[in-house]
Amino acid sequence: MVKCTKCGNEKWARISDVTITDNYLKAMKENLPPYQYGIEHPEWANIARVGNYIIGYQCKKCNFIVPELCY
Repeated sequence: MVKCTKCGNEKWARISDVTITDNYLKAMKENLPPYQYGIEHPEWANIARVGNYIIGYQCKKCNFIVPELCY
């Protein structure tokens, strides 16, 4: 994993993952709940496909959360 941009820590905890379904993809494209990364990652709505997933990682030192789109 990469270093935390807030504190430089390299230890992360996996806190969530969401499999992208038809309904979730629609929420991504319309920037509606439950999708929550539209501001930080607006391009994800254009590149994500059904079956992809989003994993959330949290820094174990400062609790900063980083999402990652996985194919």
